[in-house]
Amino acid sequence: MSRKFFTAALGAILGVALLGTVALRLIDSGPPPGVIEASGRIEGRITQVTPKVSGTVAELPVDEGQSVNAGALLVRLAETTLLDRQRSVQAQAAALESQLAGQRISYEVAQQELPLRIAQARAALAETQARLAAARADRVQAAADATRLSTLAQRQLASPQQAETARLRGDVAVKTEQAAVAAVDGAQKNLSLAQLGDRRLAALAEAIRALEKQVGQAQAQAAELETQVSYLDIPSPLSGVVLTRSVELGEQVAPGSPLFSLVDLDRLYLKVYVPEPQIGRVALGQRAQVRVDSYPDRAFAATVTKVATAAEFTPKNVETKEERVKLVFAVELSLTENPGGVLKPGMPADGRIDTNGTAAAGAQ
Repeated sequence: MSRKFFTAALGAILGVALLGTVALRLIDSGPPPGVIEASGRIEGRITQVTPKVSGTVAELPVDEGQSVNAGALLVRLAETTLLDRQRSVQAQAAALESQLAGQRISYEVAQQELPLRIAQARAALAETQARLAAARADRVQAAADATRLSTLAQRQLASPQQAETARLRGDVAVKTEQAAVAAVDGAQKNLSLAQLGDRRLAALAEAIRALEKQVGQAQAQAAELETQVSYLDIPSPLSGVVLTRSVELGEQVAPGSPLFSLVDLDRLYLKVYVPEPQIGRVALGQRAQVRVDSYPDRAFAATVTKVATAAEFTPKNVETKEERVKLVFAVELSLTENPGGVLKPGMPADGRIDTNGTAAAGAQ
């Protein structure tokens, strides 16, 4: 029995030794040829959200760690003075627009009526001139008749009554001519006034141009205020995660002050440091893989998108002092996928860069 026990124990020891040898060979074998391994932390493109106008925080529907879609409301500001000014300018613009519309109608009506008024005035003048000519002819004839009958009456060739009637007819003819002259003067003045309508039209057109300028200025001011009011609602510029929130409800904020920092989970990258002897094998566009401890059985595709042009000492967050004194080059591996947003900034990760220029290293 002791021999069987000894034999079994020896077999177990040899098995463990064999497994250890295999494990050591696997460990010593390192990455496949043409593959560079490096570790680092996942980072993201941070976007700072700041207001364009001042105001008081009235609504704050999101918090740190919350996912947001592009265009979603992050914060709503209240600014009473700005809103009051907008309403005032809008009312002023509306009043000017109404006044301008009325002036344009007046101009169109005057423009249409002017030729008709001038034509009517000219017709009236022609008619009065014709009446004057007739009255003048009547007055001349009446004067001649009165003179002739007066002479005949003196010779007793006509009765005194006939001479008196002719004289009275001459007086009436004079007064009729005088009235005709006055009528012609009035018609000429009316024509002159009608012809002055061109000047009134010009003055009205000038007033319209001045109003149009005022309306344009008021509309531009209203549009500017409308834009400023639209800035009171601050939307998310991207779909991502809220990393930090630096504001609280009721707080007064100024233009440019930090409100949120966001990260786009679809634009993450792993920043690693490649030793100086290996950096010559790394090039932009090379395919890579990223693995994280949280998902040990998954490999996330990536691409080399940035290679530092200058060497630096290994960052202080490297564990050992010996490693920190080595010269390395920073390399960014941009993730081409992040299904479900499982990868987050700050996660430690391991990267594999395929320097062979073929498929991603060790792709599964």
